[in-house]
Amino acid sequence: MSIQNNLKNGIKNGLSVSLKLIKVIIPFYIATDILSHTQAANIIGKALAPLMEPLGLTGKMAVAIISGYLVNLYAAIAALVPLHPTWQQITIVGLMTGIAHNLIIEGAVLHKTGTNAAFTITLRIIVSIVAGLGLNAFFRFVYG
Repeated sequence: MSIQNNLKNGIKNGLSVSLKLIKVIIPFYIATDILSHTQAANIIGKALAPLMEPLGLTGKMAVAIISGYLVNLYAAIAALVPLHPTWQQITIVGLMTGIAHNLIIEGAVLHKTGTNAAFTITLRIIVSIVAGLGLNAFFRFVYG
């Protein structure tokens, strides 16, 4: 295979992947941005704030974590950006969704393989929360 063919295939694959990511990111970004400018965001934020505060996150950032848990990391990023997070909050959400992401699809795959999907999903969520709590504690210890 020539360099030209490799380059052509690489560009084609890169554009294909970029298009798939854009299809996920833009709708979540728009939905989160719209939601963040409505009263619903304040209601959701206030309701979830007590659960998110130990993680060092605002209540509205639960939308990003849930998006990451249910869809994928790019959905979490798209949902998080309009909320103007700090770098520590981005790191915490990134760690949590890195551990537990795309749970619906991966749960279906686990079920097909004969693995106890409910146990695995629950374990991933618990580990992600514990990791988020630990990272927030680390940030508080180091940066005050």
